[in-house]
Amino acid sequence: MKKTLARIRFKKHFGQANHYLITSLIALQSLNESTITEAPDELRMAWSPKDKKASIHRSRIFILQSFLGWAVDSIDMYLSLLNRKPSYLQNQELKSQIDGAGNSVLRKTQLYSNHYKIQPAIQALVDVLITWRNNVFHQLADNRIKRDSRESLIANEAYIAANFRGLDVSQLPDKAEKGDILTFKETASLINAVHFYVEAVDAAVIKQFRPIDFCVEAIQDAIDDKDQKEGFAAKYFSLTTEKRHRFLSNWLMNNYGFSEVDDLVLLSCEKLSKTSIS
Repeated sequence: MKKTLARIRFKKHFGQANHYLITSLIALQSLNESTITEAPDELRMAWSPKDKKASIHRSRIFILQSFLGWAVDSIDMYLSLLNRKPSYLQNQELKSQIDGAGNSVLRKTQLYSNHYKIQPAIQALVDVLITWRNNVFHQLADNRIKRDSRESLIANEAYIAANFRGLDVSQLPDKAEKGDILTFKETASLINAVHFYVEAVDAAVIKQFRPIDFCVEAIQDAIDDKDQKEGFAAKYFSLTTEKRHRFLSNWLMNNYGFSEVDDLVLLSCEKLSKTSIS
């Protein structure tokens, strides 16, 4: 397994975000340079702004902010999928800490970073993103950048500039805390930081991954699922050992992205029974 199913889902959800962002900004710029002042008939909608340039300017800000909000939701989705049964998190202490973080995306990213030793500069950029989102999207929020995140940004200025197209981080913490408008470069860089973060976490998760534990949990859940629509349990128990071996291998590849399943893993999954519920 090279990627978790959580990362595959994340990439489908958010993978081309910067491409879509650039496409949107190009469309606005083209509109700004055109003579169009009304919506084309084929769109069947009303649009006749009193101040076209002002409307385009505000729309540009709205698009940049919306993409950053989507970025935070995408991180949250990815981290939540990692911890959904069957869980990729096979460290009980980490699972307990994640469960205790509740709905705090910032706290969850920090816990993952601490456990998997994610590059501090990447976590600091993610802190900036989430803090900015919280202060812009939640009117009563009063979020501050952690001191160690500020220090990481300063200590890693050269690394960040080299990996994020010359990004200047000197103003980012203050902008995040004030909820100030971010530039295109800052927005695109924070979106890239999300990809860096998810890639690093996923690689670390895979490195510590125990396929046997994951597959046994996945198949046991499928056997015990009373609401299953495809009759997994009936199929599982109706097959001979040889056919069950092939069935489980295909099922794990199709549902959880295994490129191949080790025979030892399958042997651990072939003799499961329904869990008795008292």
